[in-house]
Amino acid sequence: MTRRIVFVNPPVLAADRHQVDLYAEALPFGLLQIATLHAARGDDVRFLDMMEYLDEEGFEGALAPERRWTTKPAGDIHCRGRRDLYRVGKPLSWLRERLSEGPAPDEIAVTSCISFNYETTHAVVRTCREMFPRARIRLGGFYPSAYPEHAARCGADEVFVGRHREADAVCPALELLDGTPKVWLFRLVHGCRYRCSFCMNRVERTEEVADPARVVDDLLAVARRHGVRTFSNWDPNVMLGARVLERFLDIVIARGPAVEMKFEMGVQPDRLTASIALKMKRAGVTAMTIPFESSEPEMRKRFGKPYDIRKAMDAVAMCRDMGFDTASRFHCTFVIGVRGESLRHVFRTYFAVLKAGGRPTPFPLSPAPGTREYRLHEPVLRGKDLSELNGHLWPTLESDEKVALYDRLFRIVSEPDAHRAAALAADLPPDAREEFDRQMAWCLQGPHQVGDPV
Repeated sequence: MTRRIVFVNPPVLAADRHQVDLYAEALPFGLLQIATLHAARGDDVRFLDMMEYLDEEGFEGALAPERRWTTKPAGDIHCRGRRDLYRVGKPLSWLRERLSEGPAPDEIAVTSCISFNYETTHAVVRTCREMFPRARIRLGGFYPSAYPEHAARCGADEVFVGRHREADAVCPALELLDGTPKVWLFRLVHGCRYRCSFCMNRVERTEEVADPARVVDDLLAVARRHGVRTFSNWDPNVMLGARVLERFLDIVIARGPAVEMKFEMGVQPDRLTASIALKMKRAGVTAMTIPFESSEPEMRKRFGKPYDIRKAMDAVAMCRDMGFDTASRFHCTFVIGVRGESLRHVFRTYFAVLKAGGRPTPFPLSPAPGTREYRLHEPVLRGKDLSELNGHLWPTLESDEKVALYDRLFRIVSEPDAHRAAALAADLPPDAREEFDRQMAWCLQGPHQVGDPV
């Protein structure tokens, strides 16, 4: 029996331009896989993507007053400041208009990935329920999988928990989208066994998602049919599947690199060998994310990272020396906004990235319930809603003054040029400026070379 199924990808919320940028390639890969699977079975499928994938020209417009969604507290439970959040994506009026264009669906499938963005997802579910009270509404994705009881409050008929394994190997049909994206995604492995203190992604073992040869076939088919030339790997720790990755790279090299590839979900630096890096370059890889997290041993121990800062710096320096454009294309992530962290952690890590030749990419801590960071901060988070744990609201910081300081620090340590960062840091409080100057002097002693002590 043919079913009419509407798939909906909700918009998200952003507090600032940096967060808008993070969503620029947050494409609905998994939801489109499931939609493609149902279309192949003969179901009547419609795909409504409410997200907007903005480039530099669209970032400022994303924070326009008409896009304001809500206001949330900034800082911990003792702070009084508030901050606006803005909708990144299409409004609910667009959804209503699109839903009214076709026949009433039998089912509506809604996805949601980020827990602190749940409000837009709940609003989408309520809208669908109002328009089609008899349709069966199913909610899936990372947020409902992590917090199924909370997700059930939206009124969906079913909260789907976990992976849709049958759809894992499906090549998404881009024909279901309204337009052709500039970049598309691919998967090689699933799962990360590490228990980082701020992460909810841990599984017991890493699994191969699809045969690497078939993934290559899929990428080339998408490039041929739709003109997509850039593909981004969406595995949370692809290096735990290094054998799968190498098979994939070998096949790409053998067939002749025809597309650009990026690995921006995180490449574990102590597992990135010179052999693998060279294969990545030969296969057409141009960008990576190398997580630094912290220069400080006590912070890395707290985070649960299995490598030290030298391994991260060596990985970037190695790729720099191979000819990768690390200064602009290698995002080197580190966590800030941890209550009680030192200024040395913030500035030493920032300058370690620059010294190695990478692009600094700070990530404000979003303490998700169920993580160690949430438990460590729970006394100052108690009573906060999931939507108030967005790291760009600085939910663990203890005062309005500290929130204002971290707004400035975030701008400074996002700056890819040390001298422009120094100009921004000129009127920091004396202790912060002193630490900034000390770490900048260390950075300017010369670039990091592979094997240098840190």
